[in-house]
Amino acid sequence: MVHVVVLIVAYRNALDVAQCVSALAAACPQPGFDVYVAENGGGDGIAALLARLASEESPCVADPTLIPPATPAGARRLAGYRLPRPQGGPETRVFVAQAPENLGYAGGVNFWLQPLLRVEGWDAAWILNPDTAPAPEALRELAAYAERSGKGMVGSCIVRAERPDIVATRGLVWRKWHGRPLAVDRLAPVAVEPDAAEVEARLWAPSGASVYSTRRLIDEIGLMDERYFLYFEDLEWGDRARRRGAIGYAHRSVVPHKQGTTIGSAPTRAGRSPLSVYLSARNTVLFVRACYPRWLPWTLLMQAIYLATYGAAGAFTNMCYGLRGLLAGLRGESGRPDALLARHRPKA
Repeated sequence: MVHVVVLIVAYRNALDVAQCVSALAAACPQPGFDVYVAENGGGDGIAALLARLASEESPCVADPTLIPPATPAGARRLAGYRLPRPQGGPETRVFVAQAPENLGYAGGVNFWLQPLLRVEGWDAAWILNPDTAPAPEALRELAAYAERSGKGMVGSCIVRAERPDIVATRGLVWRKWHGRPLAVDRLAPVAVEPDAAEVEARLWAPSGASVYSTRRLIDEIGLMDERYFLYFEDLEWGDRARRRGAIGYAHRSVVPHKQGTTIGSAPTRAGRSPLSVYLSARNTVLFVRACYPRWLPWTLLMQAIYLATYGAAGAFTNMCYGLRGLLAGLRGESGRPDALLARHRPKA
């Protein structure tokens, strides 16, 4: 029987994590899974998360005797919980650990994944955003599709929580001529199931909101690239899998996503987080330089034109942050942008 490790990276969004774990409690009995949460939000973040999981509304039951099969390096605080499963299935455990610092998204994933790769007992990893609420059959469909198709990295049908009938994305595609990644089949009706092979021919990566990867593939392609800190780590990881013909799409794995509860998102250019605009621009340069260097001049031109639309919309501050991001990428800056984080803290 397949056993899955579910990896969730949190940043001071305890309610999102608790709701995500509640959704996982309703998952189909198979495959079995355990949940590993990395809290990137320091002492305040872990205190709020532990308090939420200890509350009467928590889906978990605290168990101080639980010990994870592997302990992340530098973990500050560690707690174990049992997750009751109304639909039955193998016992599910939830482990929460405070990261030693804000490691970013890829770093938070690797925080648990790296030590887990040194132990036996699991076959695949499912990376979930904390602000998702997967449908009960979501994990079952991912595991079944991976086994049936032989694909090592499989994505879900991501929908917005408020519009579950409309596709938010089936995954990501890198548009070289646009110089930007785009969501695949955004606004398509969920009720119409597409041909999986046709979708997979267009996919470069699953959406980072839900990425199912077999352990065998992770052994082949390695961990997520932590240089990006936030944004593009899912695209770059998926691109490594795509080059091996390993990308799959499980349409019946439906994952509602609130989107943007950690760093913040907005429908207007002026309303977007300056940090997100900066990182998107910087990491575009890092990604193209590392993976498609011949396209870098064209990408810079397309990015400059795209950022000009911010100015045209009156979002001059964000336009400037985007241009700063392009320059930072050209200088080879990567990892956590401490100076910007000090000024633009992600939402708690």
